[in-house]
Amino acid sequence: MKAPLIFRQYLWMVETIYLSNGITLQEFNERWVKTEISGGIPMIRQTFNRHRKAIQDMLGINIECQTKGGYYYYIEDKELLKNNSFKSWMLDSLSISNILMDSGALKERLLMEHIPAGKEFFQTIARAMKVNHKIRITYHKFSQATPYNIVVEPYAIKVFKQRWYLLAKNYKRNTPTVYALDRMETVEELSEQFNFPTDFSAKTFFHDCYGVLHDSSNKAQQIVIRAYYPYANYLRTLPLHHSQKELTDTPEYADFEFYLNPTFDFKQELLAQGKDVEVLKPLTLRKDMKKMVMEIMGRYKD
Repeated sequence: MKAPLIFRQYLWMVETIYLSNGITLQEFNERWVKTEISGGIPMIRQTFNRHRKAIQDMLGINIECQTKGGYYYYIEDKELLKNNSFKSWMLDSLSISNILMDSGALKERLLMEHIPAGKEFFQTIARAMKVNHKIRITYHKFSQATPYNIVVEPYAIKVFKQRWYLLAKNYKRNTPTVYALDRMETVEELSEQFNFPTDFSAKTFFHDCYGVLHDSSNKAQQIVIRAYYPYANYLRTLPLHHSQKELTDTPEYADFEFYLNPTFDFKQELLAQGKDVEVLKPLTLRKDMKKMVMEIMGRYKD
């Protein structure tokens, strides 16, 4: 069997078992034979178990069998998998790809977001991260006329609003810095190694941030915004930040609390909602937002 086809089988198998609350092999095969990749042939238990082992080895996902009350298969540590942002993103992306391959007629009817630039450097950076090699970047900021060269220690990669970002340490700064991959002109992996700090966590680094900007000079603080309907419903279904909590609800609006660092990324996100969002506290952020609104009004003077 060709590798792409068998990998599609793995993905379909993971998704089907993940979405069920325990499934028997018979129930699995009732769904399996209806797919294009099955060829209409049920999966025998021997193949099923072989796939289970391969999925654990390749994807780190363990499919367990509950023998009490019948043979039911389920994903071990389902909540842990759900809360793992990388694995969830990977499985979601591969699952969508699998659906498209299984239903080619749908590919023109499912419109996905595209990350236009930076992918060409992703492999080089990821390879350097894996072995803790420094990289040399030719970087061109939007705010500067000419590019410059810099050697950095690559720590982590993050995607935000259709752009890839590299979190890296350079000798000129005490804290890691964010670099956009789409502003890189060249990336070269060097043979020189660096010591990756064992106590560093990219998740912790961005914990109090919205987006990719990290302001070490300011601390996270309580922020309360008023979201007017219908935008309040959008916030409920897709929170801006993991710290988001709903405080009050009225027929006209709902108040939400956040605990984060109000960086430029966060302010821009609030500003993008226009009249549907109002900052209640802190007063400093409210004044910042008012100043930005006044500057926008100045752009539209006749």
